Amino acid sequence: MDRLVYVYILQSMDGSYHTDCCDELAIVLAKYDKYKNLIDERSINLPVKLVHQQKFRTEQEAMTIEKEMKRWSTQEKQYLINNNWPEISKLAKKFV
Repeated sequence: MDRLVYVYILQSMDGSYHTDCCDELAIVLAKYDKYKNLIDERSINLPVKLVHQQKFRTEQEAMTIEKEMKRWSTQEKQYLINNNWPEISKLAKKFV
């Protein structure tokens, strides 16, 4: 059975975004919720809110998108989160 890989964006209390990928999104979210005080290696202010997720069939595909999204500005991530398709189209053209 194929497993899906997720690219996700978390928003922290201070409004900053954290982009990453994983194959078990529920476990990642539970980790942030349950171990708030133990997640010092992540430079993210807790609590966090899941604001975007995308599913991919391969880890390679997910990691390529994650790497690109990590280079995006806060404004560009907000376009994606808010489903602003005209602006997302411009980003996609830059990506190709």
